Amino acid sequence: MNCHKLFINLGLGTLIALPMVLANGEMVLAQRRVLIIHNHTEGNITDLYVSPDWSRYWGEDQLYGTLKPGDSATVVLTGDTCLYDILARDINGNEVPPGGFGEFNVCDNDRFALTDNTMRVVQWP
Repeated sequence: MNCHKLFINLGLGTLIALPMVLANGEMVLAQRRVLIIHNHTEGNITDLYVSPDWSRYWGEDQLYGTLKPGDSATVVLTGDTCLYDILARDINGNEVPPGGFGEFNVCDNDRFALTDNTMRVVQWP
């Protein structure tokens, strides 16, 4: 994971959502995937960034409010990649987990849990 991603608003989501043109001129539509992030920590999560693993930028905060302990948030991803980097911050600005989580495969797993020490794939109802 590129830990030096910049927090700038480039409308990356809009760019990724646009159809892609291959070298031979064919159009490929970006795929839409849904990722559910669950807060298994004891604190509030105030920022959530999800970006393709190849990107140098985190893009926009995916939370529109606060993710309280026990709550879940849905992130809609568009693009032609399965691997995403995930970074969350708690109310004190601490990264959860420190450094974020790299190369999470959204094609294999659509649920992700934030815990106090690490992020991991979990099953919950």
